[in-house]
Amino acid sequence: MIKGILFDKDGTLIDFFSIWPEIAKRVIPAFLELNGLNEHKDMEEDLFKSIGLHEGVVDPRGAFAYKSYTEISEDICDCLNKYGINMTVNGVYRQIKDMFNDTMRNANMKYITFTDTPKLMENLIEKGIRIGLATSDIEESAYKTLKELGIFDYFDYIGSDDGIRRPKPYSDMFVEFIDKTGLSADEIAVVGDTFNDMLFAKNNGGTAIGVLSGVSSRRDLEEIADYIIESVDELPGLTDRLNTDK
Repeated sequence: MIKGILFDKDGTLIDFFSIWPEIAKRVIPAFLELNGLNEHKDMEEDLFKSIGLHEGVVDPRGAFAYKSYTEISEDICDCLNKYGINMTVNGVYRQIKDMFNDTMRNANMKYITFTDTPKLMENLIEKGIRIGLATSDIEESAYKTLKELGIFDYFDYIGSDDGIRRPKPYSDMFVEFIDKTGLSADEIAVVGDTFNDMLFAKNNGGTAIGVLSGVSSRRDLEEIADYIIESVDELPGLTDRLNTDK
């Protein structure tokens, strides 16, 4: 029986493509300029490729689709090393985290959702389902998104990249949600748009529910997801069926 849901954020609750590729297109050139690396003509494109963003197309298993800023920083450092440029992961992390956050804060982009999100949360809570967030985004951005969507107060737990807890698919956020709610692992579903989200669920004993509203196709998810839906709009119906079957 599903008694708790851990939502991914980007691609699941909000439209990934309406925000993040455009933000990245601003951040990567700014990062190069800040570090005096503009003279390397091929570096900008290589950095985009290193994070899984090539000519505007997002690789569903690339860094940009699911990794934390620390992990993205590691990929950027690996790319820079090929040019003989050595930067610390921590140094890159501080720069790109602030750049992404500042760009997002100043861009005034409107969040696009896939359903009436407050109504969705109310529906799930009426069914007795506890709600959490497990995102690779930083805390400030995660809180900002939930507040702007008007759903912050519905969440029992908000897990994000705080520089300390390990990212998905490690167990940290899953265990914290269990500790917060008192639920058992098999009572928790993870709802997300990437293979990594599904792996996060399966590795920790939860139910993996994939959504096709983000970076992944059905083919990307079908080998690992327990259930696949078009978007979170279909989630109440699915939970009703699963909990009735139990």
